[in-house]
Amino acid sequence: MIPWVAAALLLIGLVFVAIRTVQVIPQASAAIVERSGRYTRTLNAGRHVVVPFIDTIRNRIDLREQVVAFPPQPVITQDNLVVNIDTVIYYQVTDARAATYEVASYIQAIEQLTVTTLRNIIGGMDLERTLTSREEINAALRGVLDEATGKWGIRVNRVELKAIEPPTSIQDSMEKQMRADRDKRAAILQAEGVRQSEILRAEGEKQSSILRAEGEAKAAALLAEGEVAVAELLRRGARAVPARVSVPPVQHDPLLPDDPRRVGRYRLTARLGEGGMGTVYLGLSPGERRVAVKVVRAELAADPGFRRRFAREIDSVRRVGGFHTAQVVDASAEEEQPWLVTEYIPGPSLFTVLREHGALPDRTLRTLALGVAEALEGIHACGIVHRDLKPGNIIISESGARVIDFGIARAVDATALTRTDFLVGTRGFLAPEQLSGAPLTPAVDAYAFGMVLGHACGAAPFPPGTELATALRPLPADLSAIVTACLSTDPAARPTPAQVLERLNGGGEKPAGDWLPPAVRTMVDLYNMPTADAN
Repeated sequence: MIPWVAAALLLIGLVFVAIRTVQVIPQASAAIVERSGRYTRTLNAGRHVVVPFIDTIRNRIDLREQVVAFPPQPVITQDNLVVNIDTVIYYQVTDARAATYEVASYIQAIEQLTVTTLRNIIGGMDLERTLTSREEINAALRGVLDEATGKWGIRVNRVELKAIEPPTSIQDSMEKQMRADRDKRAAILQAEGVRQSEILRAEGEKQSSILRAEGEAKAAALLAEGEVAVAELLRRGARAVPARVSVPPVQHDPLLPDDPRRVGRYRLTARLGEGGMGTVYLGLSPGERRVAVKVVRAELAADPGFRRRFAREIDSVRRVGGFHTAQVVDASAEEEQPWLVTEYIPGPSLFTVLREHGALPDRTLRTLALGVAEALEGIHACGIVHRDLKPGNIIISESGARVIDFGIARAVDATALTRTDFLVGTRGFLAPEQLSGAPLTPAVDAYAFGMVLGHACGAAPFPPGTELATALRPLPADLSAIVTACLSTDPAARPTPAQVLERLNGGGEKPAGDWLPPAVRTMVDLYNMPTADAN
């Protein structure tokens, strides 16, 4: 029994000696070996053999970069304020022997050296400079640490100030000062905005007064000339009195050098206008009939999908009838720039009328509303939504209000879905769902119809903070109710064109006489006279 015990003890001793003899050092580590209390060598990563009981491993050191965050340290600035500063040190041991024998604890030494250096640096700065000189403090601190830790076998790679916290009372004062500065800037900007707004409003009222006075003067002059002519004819015993006095006709804008001179079989003679979808020209058919030719913008024409939608829309638009829309007479989706030809409706736009003469009287408003509602009823019956109803797309003609520019709205709308900088419609007349990107229904035209009537009566644009009922107070009760319902934010609550016609036609017998004021009638007459547009 005793030999077996001895053998087991011998085996255990050999295993213990083997473990003490073979030492494995992990990667990115080093070990300091001492023999009889004196430094012998440094063991790097790998397997090493040491003499058991004679060689001892004094210290194992991690050679990877270390990140050490020191707790906040109170430091007094030059202006005697206490600030708490958090620091982070990024260091790496480059000499395991020096890190073991040159300093008792390099971590504690780095911390104490950092605190002492911070107090020396910040003690020569006031609070404002301390808060704005992080880079300067970091650089000075790193320089001192590099100089001191080099002999310890330490390399300081980076020094950062995590936070500089002034006293709570100083923080409150700084916050109040910043808030006061912001309030001051906001007050200055608001005052400047009010000033500019007042200047622009005054200039607009001045121009409006001048234009209104010029229009009234022209109308009065024409009326006086007509009365003189009638009196002269009556004096001579003439049997027929001319209906209109000879005055200069309306001149359209001439073609620009880059404008086409012919589109399809139509010869272009003048410019009628330009919008987001394209340019509209006055043209002549082979039979010398005047037509309006709309040429689509080049960027829309470059989209093959737009061309397909445009061709489908033309088929729908041709079915639109009625007395209050412009009939489509020709179109092409195949040419380099697609075009659409409609009948030319001589007359000023509602936008021009409102700009020249201001708000319309009740009789004119009521007839205008009936005409536009009747046009929208015909457009919606063909499955088309106008999407851009506004005063500029309503012509005041000899035969009443006529709605134009409803032919390519849906084709353009589909193209606009893929573009962030293009929106079909005119701001100020867009329904809320058009701005939010919700599916569109004929109710968007009802909203624009309400805005058109609001502009025509002089109530729109509505002043900020004014209730709708207050703004529409000048309107008759039935028209005010219709406009209020059309401007509802709920599309389902807006009336259809048929419902608008039913409400307005129930107002009793219509008054006799011209529905247009004399000055506006004169404008319409001028548009209906032969023009001298350049070919």
